[in-house]
Amino acid sequence: MSEQKKWQKFESLVAHIQGLLAPQAEITLNKKILGKRSKTLREIDIAVSQNIGQHNIFITIDCKDYKCPVDVKNVEEFIGLVEDVGANKGAIVSANGFTQAAKTRAADAGIDVYRLVDAEKHDWQSYVSIPVLCDLRKIKSFSVNTGPFKITQDPGTIILFNQNGEPIDTTLNLLYKKWNARLLPVESGEYTDIKLTDVTPFIKIEGKLCQLEVTVNICVEKDLYFGQQPLSEIKGFEDQINGGLVTNGFKTKGLSIAEIERNWHKINSREELAAKPMLCFLFVGHYPLIKHEA
Repeated sequence: MSEQKKWQKFESLVAHIQGLLAPQAEITLNKKILGKRSKTLREIDIAVSQNIGQHNIFITIDCKDYKCPVDVKNVEEFIGLVEDVGANKGAIVSANGFTQAAKTRAADAGIDVYRLVDAEKHDWQSYVSIPVLCDLRKIKSFSVNTGPFKITQDPGTIILFNQNGEPIDTTLNLLYKKWNARLLPVESGEYTDIKLTDVTPFIKIEGKLCQLEVTVNICVEKDLYFGQQPLSEIKGFEDQINGGLVTNGFKTKGLSIAEIERNWHKINSREELAAKPMLCFLFVGHYPLIKHEA
């Protein structure tokens, strides 16, 4: 079997994506149908047929792997084909879009026009990103309450023990563990007298265990960031007339809080955005624990 030509590969890719979007439909490449007016066999790049109740829906798709945008002449030729084969709907899929005149003529005739979108690596690979709003929550500040004891060391490094003298952890690590486990409130604001452990805590003073009622106060901060998030996987068609993307799903690339804070635009509220985000993420900061010696 001879290797497919580039335009044939394009048609096969469009047919594959159409099959993903309409898995119940019958997808046929290079189907020949007798024209009702021309009385001659007309070849259709992709024929889509599906029974809906007692009706059969027939859609013809034309594929244009052109270096330049598809022009109005190509659209008018396709309109004639759609009418001749009696299709219920016609669509053109282009590798490089359409001229404005082509889009205007297609819209007037009820023809859908799409640009192929596929993030997979091949001749028609697309770079696709979507507008995303990130709501980042983190601990802005904290303080430790030690009751009547005056602690001169850094409060976060205080090691708490149980009644048997076994170390539990530092106050900072206990705070981070609760936060990372989502056991603390994440709404912005100030929260006081948070217990760090369910057991009665002790500290060591000159080698002796001293019972200590220790709690923390935290201030939770909410920051909003807006940015474009690249997609690692997506297959579909971009509507060249109405805008938007026709797809059955996508996967985003990995995202880190550090990258968001470094590269995305910090905003005060959603209302100041001109573009509506497609996705909104709530990120709760994760804090690494600090090793210590008892």
